[in-house]
Amino acid sequence: MRSVYAAYIVSTVIRFIGFYMYGYLILIAEAFHSVTDILILGILKLSAKISQKPADQSHPLGHGLASNVGALIAGVAFISILSFELLKESVQRILLNEFPEQSYYAGYIMALSLLPVLAVLYHTRGKAGRPDIVALRYELRNDMLTGISGLVAIFMTEYITHLDSIVTFFIALIIAYNGLRLIRDNARFLLGFSPDDQFYEKISRVIGQFSEVNDVHDIIATYMSPEKIHVDLHITVDGDMKVKDADKLTEIIVEKLQKELPEIEFATIHVCSVGKDRLRATYDKIVGK
Repeated sequence: MRSVYAAYIVSTVIRFIGFYMYGYLILIAEAFHSVTDILILGILKLSAKISQKPADQSHPLGHGLASNVGALIAGVAFISILSFELLKESVQRILLNEFPEQSYYAGYIMALSLLPVLAVLYHTRGKAGRPDIVALRYELRNDMLTGISGLVAIFMTEYITHLDSIVTFFIALIIAYNGLRLIRDNARFLLGFSPDDQFYEKISRVIGQFSEVNDVHDIIATYMSPEKIHVDLHITVDGDMKVKDADKLTEIIVEKLQKELPEIEFATIHVCSVGKDRLRATYDKIVGK
């Protein structure tokens, strides 16, 4: 990942220099676009390290949602600061009829800033099977696409004077979209996001293999992190079963669940006797079934 950071930093510095030398708004827009990628990588790496901290007294289920908090902060920052400022500046330049003087050197600087990004794309071509690399290459291709669009816009401003501001406007929209996507994908976990119905069906199917269990109900599953789930459920057994036997049964069930569904990090099983009234709303009632 160090090579990725280095490539983004070099590319960003080149674009900042180009903006201050020639005044093309698209150069600062692309620089901010690179900054967002650097921040995302940095925040996610830091929050991922925090999420690996073991559970403690204040966080009994661990710190798995730290990465979601970090991504949410990044998403809000991109929309409220970077995207908004670029949108405002591009519209203001169009309304005031402001545009930079034609300079092919600005285009050469944009082309130069694309070389580090292209180098990382080439370097990671053989590792595309890893999920993190797939996501990284997706962002790198987006950077190349917007960068090439900016390069064309710089050379075409001789014929379309406000093309610099127009392309910057759309780059700002891309940054805003990425921010909204980060917010959407991470806010749901922080709000207690639950797996789909198939996950619940698998739990019922696994527990149904135990002859001692009459039925399973009140299953509530929530994500502790994007890869880990906490499950709370009730099982009904014969009222004459000894506490010692019921306790052993729950241990065996938890082991079986974690083997069949490795994403289950914690499982809490409440034992109820046959015929006993349920004490709280079931999952089916919660989802309106």
